[in-house]
Amino acid sequence: MSIQWDGVSTVAVPATSSGNAAYLRLRRAIVRLELPPSAPVSETHLSDRFGLSKAAVRAALARLRAEGLVLAEPRRGHVIAPLTLRDVREIYDLRVLVEPAGARVAATVLDAGVVDGLVARVGRLSDEGGSTVEDFLAVNRDIHVAVAAAAGNSRQEALVERLLDESERAIAAAFAAGVPGGAPRIREEHLTLLTALRARDPDAAAAAMAAAISRFRDDLLRILAGTAPVLDAQL
Repeated sequence: MSIQWDGVSTVAVPATSSGNAAYLRLRRAIVRLELPPSAPVSETHLSDRFGLSKAAVRAALARLRAEGLVLAEPRRGHVIAPLTLRDVREIYDLRVLVEPAGARVAATVLDAGVVDGLVARVGRLSDEGGSTVEDFLAVNRDIHVAVAAAAGNSRQEALVERLLDESERAIAAAFAAGVPGGAPRIREEHLTLLTALRARDPDAAAAAMAAAISRFRDDLLRILAGTAPVLDAQL
């Protein structure tokens, strides 16, 4: 799978201040594994490495602590949150519980124009040098968020977005190791779900969503079990 990692930025935070810019840069570094799980960091280290002011780094770290991506530890300053197999299992198990039910509802209400737009975006994805991992993740996120939003439950939508956020580091490590089936498989799974949504078939939409999430969860666990020390293999 000839996809080059080109960074991931999925949190829509306007970069209107140095603190926001620092937050976006550090968050991307964590997701991209430039700052690997369990790595100790300090305001001085981050400021020097990324060319940011200490005040901006301090503000960014506060937001990253609130998201659970950075932990404050006595006498160590800050540590990038560990990523464990338990984390991956719990995130994806929860997605399997929540998202198929949302797809079932979305199949009855999701606007056909929205579905057609997503189908077109999936069709433009390529693993032959034209699309980056960022492109694939952006389309994936927009599909899952569109389904959750169409279901009409704002808390469910917020939960799905948070679970997608928490999936990113594991997905980045999996892409680096090689996802079985590569881009063709990812496109096929997306199109199967979108076809069911376009046909307004609740059962098929729920089944497609459950199958895609379950399969990727199982692949992630197999791939990431062999990536230590990048991943803490705590059960």
